[in-house]
Amino acid sequence: MTERAQAARVETPIPVVAILSGARRGQTVRLAGELLRIGTAAGSELGFRADRDPEIAARHARLEHRDGAYELFVEPGAEVWLNGKPVEHAVLAAGDVLELGRGGPVVRFRVYPAGTPTHKTLGDVFSDCRDCAVHGGSGPLSRAGILLSRAPRELAVHTSRSFRVVVTIVLAALLVATFQLSRQSRSLTKRLTSEITGINAVLERSEAIRAEDLAAIRGELEGRLTSAAERLAALEARSEAAMRVVPVAARSVVFLQGAYAFHDRETDRPLRLAGLGPGGGVLRDERGQPLVGLEGDGPVLESLYTGTAFVVGGPDLLATGRHVAEPWRHDQAARAIAAQGFEPRISRFLGYLPGVEEPLELEVVSLSSEADVALLRSTAPTARAAPALELADTPPRVGDEVIVLGYPAGIRALLARTEARLVEQLMAESHLDFWVIARKLAQGGHIAPLASRGIVGQVTAAAVVYDAETTEGGSGGPVLDLEGRVVAVNAAVLPEFGGSNLGVPAEHARRLLAAAEEALLVEGLP
Repeated sequence: MTERAQAARVETPIPVVAILSGARRGQTVRLAGELLRIGTAAGSELGFRADRDPEIAARHARLEHRDGAYELFVEPGAEVWLNGKPVEHAVLAAGDVLELGRGGPVVRFRVYPAGTPTHKTLGDVFSDCRDCAVHGGSGPLSRAGILLSRAPRELAVHTSRSFRVVVTIVLAALLVATFQLSRQSRSLTKRLTSEITGINAVLERSEAIRAEDLAAIRGELEGRLTSAAERLAALEARSEAAMRVVPVAARSVVFLQGAYAFHDRETDRPLRLAGLGPGGGVLRDERGQPLVGLEGDGPVLESLYTGTAFVVGGPDLLATGRHVAEPWRHDQAARAIAAQGFEPRISRFLGYLPGVEEPLELEVVSLSSEADVALLRSTAPTARAAPALELADTPPRVGDEVIVLGYPAGIRALLARTEARLVEQLMAESHLDFWVIARKLAQGGHIAPLASRGIVGQVTAAAVVYDAETTEGGSGGPVLDLEGRVVAVNAAVLPEFGGSNLGVPAEHARRLLAAAEEALLVEGLP
């Protein structure tokens, strides 16, 4: 071969034909040479079978390399359409579409510079796959099947190695991400299942009071429980000081209602029940466990609770226990759920003053870092009408008498102290809601704290110990001396020590109050 012929051979561009329809649909043919014959005759560089593509003649057309390009020559008696128009001769450009014979195979012509790879780009791959589907499918489903089946093969075979490496890395990353999501989903299911006892405990506190509960409360009304009036009368009979202190201080003691939900720390989505059944009950699996998760639009899983607070200063500040402002601190079920990656948050917080029908909307102002004390704030004007209880300057002494005011046992105790007529009305309600019952009790004038009296048994810088009767729900209430001053904030019950209870010395509330009032003054709040 002469040097000139070798140079011409090197400079010859590389034609590539993608067959879009016909018996060879989906194939990509890399050609080479100065003369390329198209037909069913033996030796054709772009060959077809006469029995499978009868529209193509034995010698149908030819491509000749001239002046750096390929020219198409259609043989006599044959038909070719170039980009939808019939031609007999044409200079081809990259991307031209040829139909070989009427209704015959459709091909796309591409040309690459000599010495360069003939890999398809991502756009070429999807263009060829799309046109294969358009020309080869007989309906929408058939076309979709062709597109979905051809694309992966084209990407795997006809693209560059570097592109395939990138795609492999991306697919691997997607697989890893999918695996991680699946693993997280399984982990979530596992941890929820492992803590199902805690969720059941939350559900027990979250469901509405049932009619049978009210029936039991009614029985208590008719039986053994002493009414608040009787207890107050007994207390007044024993102490003239108590007769003066209790009625005045009780006006400033607030019944608290709260609810908190659990949010996933990674996604911030709340933990939800899967849904409610036809009767309003919680949906459960075949083992009777509640169905919960982060997906769906079921009710948010909430824990309901009650507590006590008291008006302590302006503007509209209430003191209570830190574990009342953050109730999950001493709730074993809530801590178990939180340990699985969920953050508990207050979702609703209300307070009722005795003799006031409308509730106070509450927010947490500050939490003590050294004692079980917190401050709440209400923006409702009704809080301003209640007098602030005075915080004692000095701690009580061992042997002093104290009076504890609060709402131990929460709504159930309030119902137990209510006349039977209201209980019967509530039993007739179709749905007994935690919040509605409290509002009805307030509207009927049945919100009032219980008072109990005890003796101080020990005083330290961290705690005041006394034996006044109280229980869960009374936390956060004031512990008063016989002058009506707050000497401690009721904090905890210690049944293992003969019914002794703990209170946080008032000095801790005083320091928290001073800091909060200064901060609110700086902010310019009324």
